[in-house]
Amino acid sequence: MRIATLGNAAVGHTTTWVSWFRSRGHDVRLFSLQAPPEGFADCVRLPSSSLPGALRYPLAVPALMRELERFGPDVVDAHYLPNYGLMGALAGRQPLSIAAWGSDLLLAARSNGFQYVRARFALRRARLVLCDARNLARAALQAGAIPETVWALPWGIDLTRFVPAAERTPGLIVSTRMHEAIYDLTTVIAAAAHVLAERPHTTLVVAGHGSQRGALERLAAERLPAGRWRFTGRLEPAAMAELLGRAEVVLSASHSDSTSQSLLETMASGAIPVVSDLEGNREWVGEGDGARLFPIGDARACASAVLRVLDDPAWAAMARARNRAVVVERGDASRNMARIEDAFARLAAGRPLGEGARA
Repeated sequence: MRIATLGNAAVGHTTTWVSWFRSRGHDVRLFSLQAPPEGFADCVRLPSSSLPGALRYPLAVPALMRELERFGPDVVDAHYLPNYGLMGALAGRQPLSIAAWGSDLLLAARSNGFQYVRARFALRRARLVLCDARNLARAALQAGAIPETVWALPWGIDLTRFVPAAERTPGLIVSTRMHEAIYDLTTVIAAAAHVLAERPHTTLVVAGHGSQRGALERLAAERLPAGRWRFTGRLEPAAMAELLGRAEVVLSASHSDSTSQSLLETMASGAIPVVSDLEGNREWVGEGDGARLFPIGDARACASAVLRVLDDPAWAAMARARNRAVVVERGDASRNMARIEDAFARLAAGRPLGEGARA
């Protein structure tokens, strides 16, 4: 197939998605207003500006339409509803698949009337709406998606890459979320300050990147003991897998999530998730059932949850085995992405999608 993927080329999830389809022999071209990582091929940069996103993305649609006409895709594959999903809908090229990523429907469309109208416009024009969690699929239906187009199916992760290491690093606590407000790394740092003060052998590693990195590093320097924390920046998948395979605990204080790829990577790698109590997380883990949960924004509760993990190695061993089994059963990218590939082939051939992953 010839697939036109519309998405943010600077985000690892986008390039991982494109690389998977390319590995299957498809001709995939990425169209993005953002620059891809160095060496990433076949990315068409669309015109951008300093205007707000509500204007910047629609203004790039004429250029997108010209590029799509030249490429001649069998399927248009748009990622993140309010910007590239809207662009795909405005471009008018069919068949159109839109992948929702979570905050686009769980937060933005619910809190902003203009965003809701844009989301509804795009969703009504998609022939496939991919949602990686049940709560996200419900939000898509509530926003106006046509029921027979909505699939609830996690993308999954590479189970050959994310595996437990031979040995764990005692006391290693990790954060892998982007450095943006929605992921609330201030709570992660505040919780780590309590844990590192209580347990002299513990350390914090903060992976990832984002607009708040400078402020977060300054906060860490104020709150955390010198020499026991570090920021790594963006990690390549192999380096991320190595880090998670050694970690004892992985923290996420996100305010909103559907199926978090980082949660699945954590579970497959044998680190124990300590995560905010969100419906999206509870589709995979529960309090005492593979993870420890804490109320959103509660650093003290987060720290207490980490200490309970560190103080109960027998429970942690059971949780590791349970979590790996759950991801093998439901979160295997090779199996789940093959179902999406089949859906794209059906769209390209004008055949019905089938019932396999209907919400």
